[in-house]
Amino acid sequence: MVVERPTFHEAWYRVAQLRPRLLASVQVYRQHFRGQMWYVLENPANNKFSRMSTDAYHFIAMLDGRRTVADVWHTCSEQLGDRAPTQGEVIQLLGQLYSSNLLYAEMAPDTESLFNRYRIRIRREIQGFFTNLLFIRIPLLDPDHFLDRWVGIFGRFFSLIGLMLWLIVISAGLYFVISNIRELVYQSSDVLAPGNLVLLYLSMVLIKVFHEFGHAFVCKKFGRLNGSGGQVHVMGVMFLVFVPLPYVDASSAWAFRKKWHRAIVGMSGVMVELFAAAIATIVWANTSTGTLHIIAYNIIFVASISTLLFNGNPLLRFDAYYVLSDLVEIPNLSQRSKSYIYYLIKKYCWKVRGVRNPAHSWGEKVWFVFYGIASTAYRVFICIRILLFLNDRLPEELFILVPFFATSAIIAWVLVPLGKFIRYLATSGELARVRGRAVGSTLGSLALIAACTGILRVPDYCRVEGIVEPVDLAIVHVESDGFVSDFLPSGQIVSPDGNSLIEAVNPELDAEKKSLLAELRVLQTRRRIAETREIAAAQILSEQIEALEEKIARVDFELSSLHLQPTLTGTWVSPDIEKVRGMYLRRGQQIGFVANLDNVLIRATAGQALAAMLVEQAFKHLEIRVKKQPDVMLTGEIEKIFPAGLEVLPSEALGYAVGGSMATLSQDPRGIRTAEKFFEIRIRPDPDSSVRLLTGQRVVARIQLRPKPLAVQWWLFLRQLFQRRFHI
Repeated sequence: MVVERPTFHEAWYRVAQLRPRLLASVQVYRQHFRGQMWYVLENPANNKFSRMSTDAYHFIAMLDGRRTVADVWHTCSEQLGDRAPTQGEVIQLLGQLYSSNLLYAEMAPDTESLFNRYRIRIRREIQGFFTNLLFIRIPLLDPDHFLDRWVGIFGRFFSLIGLMLWLIVISAGLYFVISNIRELVYQSSDVLAPGNLVLLYLSMVLIKVFHEFGHAFVCKKFGRLNGSGGQVHVMGVMFLVFVPLPYVDASSAWAFRKKWHRAIVGMSGVMVELFAAAIATIVWANTSTGTLHIIAYNIIFVASISTLLFNGNPLLRFDAYYVLSDLVEIPNLSQRSKSYIYYLIKKYCWKVRGVRNPAHSWGEKVWFVFYGIASTAYRVFICIRILLFLNDRLPEELFILVPFFATSAIIAWVLVPLGKFIRYLATSGELARVRGRAVGSTLGSLALIAACTGILRVPDYCRVEGIVEPVDLAIVHVESDGFVSDFLPSGQIVSPDGNSLIEAVNPELDAEKKSLLAELRVLQTRRRIAETREIAAAQILSEQIEALEEKIARVDFELSSLHLQPTLTGTWVSPDIEKVRGMYLRRGQQIGFVANLDNVLIRATAGQALAAMLVEQAFKHLEIRVKKQPDVMLTGEIEKIFPAGLEVLPSEALGYAVGGSMATLSQDPRGIRTAEKFFEIRIRPDPDSSVRLLTGQRVVARIQLRPKPLAVQWWLFLRQLFQRRFHI
């Protein structure tokens, strides 16, 4: 039978006669996690912390420099029974405290190597400094005295009154965001323009300075309330992917007794950024073009979108992660989630004996499985989305950054972990008895994955967005100038023989007709007199009368056009018709349309790379879902794919500016002229469907292509991305 907590350890003799003790400068704080008491040990000299359970602290507290480790262990075993730390746990605990400079002991060289001496930890930190060049921190100054001086003023913002002010400003910012969402999306196309990069970086530095001082002031404020001081002794520059940004070390908040104080310290930076983003939104909405307008938009972009995706997301190891870890009371959540997944693989797949379970309860097991899978998936997702965003937004001269970031991500997240895993399989003593099984099961899993992705054919789909339009459609234009006296309400069924769409009057035309009729009567009288005296003069007057009658006929036609009739049977659609009463409408002005809404088609758009596959591989039948209503589904079929590339969208609703999928030219105010040519697909919905599509609705059509292995689908996607970027 395998014992998960073996009492004895083969290296116990190395530490049994040691007489260690805690350093005199170490401070101890109590915290509650999941209903249990925990102790936090802090060394203010190097800002190092260690958290341990009550039983572990009971053991450490008895180390006074006179008792040996063995004596203390025997005493704890008698007092605590099975709850006492095992010999292996004692060795690990002493090594953890010793490497963090929390414990003092005189020891032999072999014992010092067992504890992974401080020198080894420093060497690893230096190695990490050079191997992790994308995330370098350089401490520059101690802001603690500055914070002590100003915390009385800025600390007031983090109070109940400050929270109310924060909510008011955030609500105002959301109002302007919702009111100007189209313009916000439209301007994002220029955020990475070369002329904006300097302003974008300066905006980011400004926001991050406020972000870090938010952490520092809150840490100082609650440190005083908790009695721990909340020291913040380090502020410097962090090179994040070679981009210098400010940072502060507010890790002294770990010693706070109340977890909500620690949580507020962790989220204070995010709250400051969102506050700044709300103010910037108000400024941006009330300014037009200019430097202030651009800087305000940059602050919105940096302090809202990037903050929520990174610092505000607990699936990445930034601010929100530490807050979540504290609130659910599971320290080191990310690493323990990985360890638990490795534990499941080692125990149930490789049958490793004696592997230790990092989870202490069912609740922790659920959290570890969920967080381990979700955080990994989100990191991959956000990395791919960032690369796609840079691919779409970066100008040609800066496109070299995309393969640079992609290569860095592959090295950091694929090659390095793969190398460590291969080394572990080949050399780990933990797998000495099951190495064959571990290697075989790993190779078998890789072969299964390769077969599933490279050989097995799976259905391939593509999605295109379209706009619903009626087949029978007549755009209604005003045929004659006039003042509207009456109109037919929108939504009525009309026909050419029915009521007029609008009725208008034109006093000038009425007066002109009366004048022409009077002139006609004069000419007719003169012609009758001329017929009795001079035949030639009568013929001339007859020609003048004929021309005048043509003018009268034209005026009659214009007068009749004031009573506008539909040209086909259908539904009269004019959303703004209520506003035209009494207005003067000019000839050619569009006022609505008449359409048969029971007979509609979908005009969808597809990029050039996708159009070739649609022509060659697309199945005729497809699925259609209404945009933002995924539960509404109907079927249809492709009626026609136009082979010639177009540049004008069927509707502005398909463009980037209003959330569509087609990139449009920033110079086009209407948002319908595309940045590159596209192909139009005519789709006929199933006439027997119970779902009725409405004119103007945006839909997404899911088109099935010939089945292909997943690896082939991924390769085609990357190739299309490359071709689209370089216009090949």
